[in-house]
Formats: sequence, structure tokens, C-alpha cells
Amino acid sequence: MYQGRIQAQEVFKKDVMADLTYALSKATSSGTAAVVGARVARPTAGKTGTSNDNASAWFNGYTPEVAASVAFYRDDATQTLNGIGGLTSVTGGSFPARIWAEFVKKYLAKAPVQQFPEPAFIGGSEPVSYINAVPEMDPALVPPSATPKPKKKKS
Repeated sequence: MYQGRIQAQEVFKKDVMADLTYALSKATSSGTAAVVGARVARPTAGKTGTSNDNASAWFNGYTPEVAASVAFYRDDATQTLNGIGGLTSVTGGSFPARIWAEFVKKYLAKAPVQQFPEPAFIGGSEPVSYINAVPEMDPALVPPSATPKPKKKKS
């Protein structure tokens, strides 16, 4: 049996990859693949995809331990995925992400949970928390503080 040799070579700086992983983890926690974060109780990151005219859909994801991809497509690329499984359209965040999540849960069921590296925030820009953000008010759009008294009609 053939056994390949792994020859690792660092191509990207660790800080760059930590920031990329941070960004891709948002897709699985609150983005197009939030179903992954809801189903997998460990750090995940990934990217959904859907081609034009719903001809194919995929999810590429990873944890600190494993990477995998799930793709849906037809042999005849002129046919869409519409209607599969009762869905109007299949997207990367639907069946591909759900299947990926179930695979990862089973594959890593007995493995200890590992964490992704902390993001480096290259360039010094930490993310904005939209949960506690307060929008700036345009004074022209702010209503007056008191309701004006009605004016008497002149007779």
C-alpha cells in the first residue's frame, strides 16, 4: 500500500492564518453556515458556496483537527438543485453544511477539543461589536424634544 509522506512547508505567516480562521469562524457561528456552529460543539471555520442558477452548492470547513468539503451537484450541469429534499433551492449553508457538521461530530466524537490560535488583528483593527454599538444620530433626523402647541386659527 502506498504511504504518502507529508512534507509541511509554511506558506503563509501564522498571524495571517489566525486572522483568516477568525474571519471564517464567523460564517459558522453567525453567518451563512451558522447551522455548523449550532450542531458542532467545538471551534469550526468554513465557507459556503452556491453557483449561478443553483447548479451546485458546497461547504468547505475545518476544525483544528480536520478539514473536509461537501459538494452537491448534478452530472448534468444544466439541471439545478431546486427541489432537492423539499428545498426551493440548495445552498452551501443548507445540506452541504449540515452533512459536514454531522461528519465532523462523528469523526471527532472521542477527540479532545482543540482551539484555534487567537487572531492577531493584523493592522491593529479589532472587530466592532455590533451588539453594543450605538449609531451616531444625524441632528436633522432627530425629532424635536417637545410637541409644539397647536396654533389657533385666525377668524
